Amino acid sequence: MSNISVVMLGTGSPRPNLNRSQPAQALVVKDQTILIDCGEGTTAQLMKARINPQSIKYLIFTHLHSDHTMGYAQFLLGGWGQGRSELTIIGPKGTRDFHENILQMYSYDIDYRCSLGRSAAGIRDVKVIEFDEPGELPVNPLPFKVTTARMIHNVPTFAFRFEIDEKVIVISSDTSPNEEIVHLAKGADLLVQNAGLTTGEKSEALEKIWDQLQKEHCSPTQAGVIAKRANVKKVVLTHFLPEADGRIAFEEASAEFSGEVIVPEDLQIIKVG
Repeated sequence: MSNISVVMLGTGSPRPNLNRSQPAQALVVKDQTILIDCGEGTTAQLMKARINPQSIKYLIFTHLHSDHTMGYAQFLLGGWGQGRSELTIIGPKGTRDFHENILQMYSYDIDYRCSLGRSAAGIRDVKVIEFDEPGELPVNPLPFKVTTARMIHNVPTFAFRFEIDEKVIVISSDTSPNEEIVHLAKGADLLVQNAGLTTGEKSEALEKIWDQLQKEHCSPTQAGVIAKRANVKKVVLTHFLPEADGRIAFEEASAEFSGEVIVPEDLQIIKVG
């Protein structure tokens, strides 16, 4: 059986939070780590988790919102500076432009480092794989099956299903409840599910956009329903706003789903197999 785990590097949201970094997960399969999303602070979170940033050769973006991508420049340049010589990034249409904009922004920095004798491998030759339709990845450099489904969000956003040996891991990314995530997550050993719309006190700014957020995100109750309908073994709730109360989130999801419910802290390791 494969040694598989998911490290919850960042369980937060776009809103600054000292306790929860922006969204990112590390899918660890034996001695290989695949990074899924790269919010602000991700590189430091990897180091805290004792995962060398330069060891990561694959990064997947579920979508291109700032809270899922803001840490990419540091990951790209920092990992290269630490010795990474190859990198492949996978994401929806627009990922290539995003990556090239980062290169342009820091072109003088990169040129200077190369002038000192550092190889451009791992920075100038990053492989970008874009897709714009759900289903199996049309180009898949990973040694296991990867399937995507389109989520309901305000930019093109995709959930990912990873089938590794006999284990299935699903990352929902940002979405409101929909049939696609239920179908994609069917029978999964682990579902990492967006569940940020927790009950409780809200800031004035949050109250103003709460109705809109309900069209693009899930509550813990809805996450529990999705987990139940998909018949997953365990569900991990994530994407919490600073006001979130983890105990209430756990209770609300558990009221709908009788399997294991996890409300993680940042850096928590979830074993899969």
